[in-house]
Amino acid sequence: MLSVIFISSLLAGASARYVSTALPSSIASPTSITLSASNAQSTSTALVTSNSTSSGPCFPFGSATLPTDLSAPSASRSQWWCPQSEMYGFMGFSYPLEVPDCTDPSNGYDAINKDFAKMKQDFGATMVRVYAPECREQSVWENLLKAGVNNNMGVILQVWWGFDSVRETFWGVRLISHAKISSSPQNQDLWKQTQASIYGVMTSTQYGAIAPYVFHSAEFGSEPIGDGVDGNNFISDLAAFRSKMNGYGVPVAISEDWDRPNTMSTSSGTGLGPIGQQVKANSDMVHGHAMPFYHNKNEAQSWPYIESQIKWYKDNVGLPTLISESQWAWGTGGDHGDGVGDVGTSQYYDYWHSFDSNCALFKQYQTGWFIHAWAMESTFDMVKDDGSYAIPAWKPQRC
Repeated sequence: MLSVIFISSLLAGASARYVSTALPSSIASPTSITLSASNAQSTSTALVTSNSTSSGPCFPFGSATLPTDLSAPSASRSQWWCPQSEMYGFMGFSYPLEVPDCTDPSNGYDAINKDFAKMKQDFGATMVRVYAPECREQSVWENLLKAGVNNNMGVILQVWWGFDSVRETFWGVRLISHAKISSSPQNQDLWKQTQASIYGVMTSTQYGAIAPYVFHSAEFGSEPIGDGVDGNNFISDLAAFRSKMNGYGVPVAISEDWDRPNTMSTSSGTGLGPIGQQVKANSDMVHGHAMPFYHNKNEAQSWPYIESQIKWYKDNVGLPTLISESQWAWGTGGDHGDGVGDVGTSQYYDYWHSFDSNCALFKQYQTGWFIHAWAMESTFDMVKDDGSYAIPAWKPQRC
């Protein structure tokens, strides 16, 4: 087992932790979107970049408000979302939904709505990035959508494979996957149920009209390359998901650590690797995992590493960018280990305040960031088990 863990950390960048109905006329139809790799970037720009020129009547940073009757706003989707030039700095939280039982209160509207309200009121969050949705039914997306509408917040969808023990990677090596290991491997076809449930809410007679105005983008997996999910089918399945979601006007990314030499990046780390090139050609955005915690950095070394990743995304991928996942631990003995051991309350505080104090750089590179996580992720959580905040009385700035 120790040799497996070593191989995982070496190859996976030290992160071994882990239907169709009529669409509203204001939403692009599937036939209006070209998906060839040769014009992937222009397609991405069209999907992600708003026609709006300021944070006036746009969403989520402007004055635009989601209709509470679940009807589509009068604006087109491209006019609705704020331009990429406004999508920088603190966006919100990575929001784990790790209970498979869809009837569990954590997957219900009341709990989700309450959490969204706290994120917005106490931290100024405008968006939520869903993480690890173990409930595979459409109901969870409906509850997230309704909570988004009620709190006037955007939501990022996620196709999720699952927490399991080992699976085969692109390189034919067996890896430890996520830190929350089950006693036996899960059925890795479960992601297809999640995908189907996403398609279901997008075509729902009740929610389909407003869905593209609540769901900002969709992630096809969280660290799917690092975890080696879907084997050699991954790129083709990514392309098919992107084609489908682009039909609703929703841009697609994978949520991934691009600092993976020989796969996402070159062996030297200076450019795109062979898989990174394929991912770029089939993506509309970068949802990057800038994770010094898993790259043998102490807290003092973390910001220079994050800054280098932001610039790397810009130089090598060049797509609209969000840092969808980054983390530090406020205590020892958590589910995800202690990194190099430089963890604690002060380190957690300093880590996230480094993001906040560098708002100007995020603005310059038009990059947004999310805190991983709100809850359910042990010592990474902003909300502790007793309900208190790991960093109380703090709202990240909007520069």
